[in-house]
Amino acid sequence: MTATAMLYRMVQLVRQKTRQDRLDPAKIGIQIYEKQDTFGPGFPHSDRFVLPFHITNMCAADMGILHGDPGDFQNWVDQNSERLNSRYPGFRDTCFGPDPTGQVCNHYPRAIMGEYLKTRFKEALHMARALGLAVGLYPGREVIDLKPYGDRISLSIKTLGTGVVFSSDADRVLLATGHWFENDERDRYFASPWPAEKLLSSIPRGAEVAVIGTSLSAIETLLTLTSDGKFSRAQTGELQFTPAEGSRRFCIYSRRGLIPKVRGKMGERRNRFLNREKLDRLLAENRGKLTLEAVFNLLNSDLEEAYGRPIDWQEVINPTGNPDDLLQGYLEDAVNGDGPHGEIIWQTVLHQTFDMVREIYLNLTLEDRKRFDKHYTSVFFTHAATQPSVNAEKLLALMRTGIVQVVKLGQDYRLVQNQETQGFDFIYRDMQGKWKKDIYQYVVNARGQKRSLEKNPSVLAANLIQSGTVQIKEVKSVGSLVGADLGVASGSAAAVDSYNTGSIWIDPATHRVKQVGPDGTITTSNAIYAVGAMTRGQIINASMVSGIVEATSRIADDLIKDLV
Repeated sequence: MTATAMLYRMVQLVRQKTRQDRLDPAKIGIQIYEKQDTFGPGFPHSDRFVLPFHITNMCAADMGILHGDPGDFQNWVDQNSERLNSRYPGFRDTCFGPDPTGQVCNHYPRAIMGEYLKTRFKEALHMARALGLAVGLYPGREVIDLKPYGDRISLSIKTLGTGVVFSSDADRVLLATGHWFENDERDRYFASPWPAEKLLSSIPRGAEVAVIGTSLSAIETLLTLTSDGKFSRAQTGELQFTPAEGSRRFCIYSRRGLIPKVRGKMGERRNRFLNREKLDRLLAENRGKLTLEAVFNLLNSDLEEAYGRPIDWQEVINPTGNPDDLLQGYLEDAVNGDGPHGEIIWQTVLHQTFDMVREIYLNLTLEDRKRFDKHYTSVFFTHAATQPSVNAEKLLALMRTGIVQVVKLGQDYRLVQNQETQGFDFIYRDMQGKWKKDIYQYVVNARGQKRSLEKNPSVLAANLIQSGTVQIKEVKSVGSLVGADLGVASGSAAAVDSYNTGSIWIDPATHRVKQVGPDGTITTSNAIYAVGAMTRGQIINASMVSGIVEATSRIADDLIKDLV
């Protein structure tokens, strides 16, 4: 998705500058390296990894990848609905029906998003070649190293089919490598729930399975491993699940035990406090020194005015109650709303902040960013990355059959492989504070990728960190950096404020990577950019479509500025 959005925007700008006679496209070449054999869908939207009932959690109307046109994906589906329905006949029953919340918010199979991305990639390629812009495609290739020399970059590229390594040079390089998962070869431990078909074939029926995580990927894991059963609606309209004979049974574990909220209807109310005008005023006074308390006060003011009562934030952060009762409440709110016109008030308030969340997060003090990441990230994404109502209904039906339970692990749990039983022990404190041990033969890690690039198993990631080409510690300093904890020469210490985010440190205005020289001097690369999940230590919405479109637009603007 990231590379497709980048290519499309870049070609749009080249065409614009060419028409203004400010650019000669014949002097520009683009190389695109992709480990898969198909360009466009990447990992999460490829029909090689997902199944028909794996659907997008965001509204289609918000998922367009074209700059300034978030509705492009929904429009494309509308224009191609007959072709899509004939190619994916089972998808209509799963996802094309009316949304019970009554809103215009479609959640399509992720493979359909993949078709959209393939289409837009091919369009960008056609436009580029029509301009005389040379685009080289290299499927089945993996870049394993980057070495700056002079003003250029030398790339080492491995051909995955043969293992042959070759070199190529570039003036500018964009790192848009997407998702990664840990390397873990333990028997019956799955470092990722993908590809879904592999998970299905590897975990036998009747198995008891532990799923780590309660996010959207965890829910999709449950849907994969219960796909041998059947969902149906009772006369009351309630969704029910009939397990297959010998159905697998599950426990989903997470530190907080939080289940994603359910997307409901948006209202017309506009924020009076947490809005662009007041944020700009706050930033003018506190740029780079913004506090969570200041932002929270604005959010709290909007919510208290809208609801006409104080907000119980402890219940928001750490909700009490039985998980299936909580989920039932989320569903009822999504269908009926908690506002006068059937809207969900808090979603209406929060949704208006999405175009500001990047700026808010970037301008927090490093101390408050650390605090947010440690205590509030899960809560934020539980509310921001809501689940479609159809998935929530399925999860509730699974929980009510008794084959799925949710357990809160707390902060000091341990997962240990038991050498005697060859199983896995989850050791944690229960609600009464007593130590408890649960034993499972199969474990699926559905938490997604680790935050730190050091956990990325690719050769490229290791080489980038080892060579110092990228930094995963962000630094705000006073005076020299000599003596700071950056692996540089020792000397007189300076006042240094730093945060090891684990993500590639970038200049957020351009997405050029930040680097630290041998003498501790901070510089910004003139040749290497990074975008997407690898930057989420700074860009909180790095993996959301709107965040990807904004980021790639900034990069394209910066590249074009150089070219003209």
